[in-house]
Amino acid sequence: MENKSFSSGSHSYKKSELDGEYYCYCGLPSPRRTSWTWLNPGRRFHGCGRYREGLKCQYFKWVDRKFSNRATEVIL
Repeated sequence: MENKSFSSGSHSYKKSELDGEYYCYCGLPSPRRTSWTWLNPGRRFHGCGRYREGLKCQYFKWVDRKFSNRATEVIL
């Protein structure tokens, strides 16, 4: 897996992110999940591939912008 970094202004990207593939700091694929917490219901994110194993790294990236208060109320 080739993993080069790029910078553009205030943002930096890994080649894997530019290709639409996300990998956590463990080097594992970072699947897209959906949050169902009270503060972020329905909001999608990428997290560590070991998320449910308890051995997770700190990789976390939101896919969606934060929803408006009204959108959150409708989802709940």
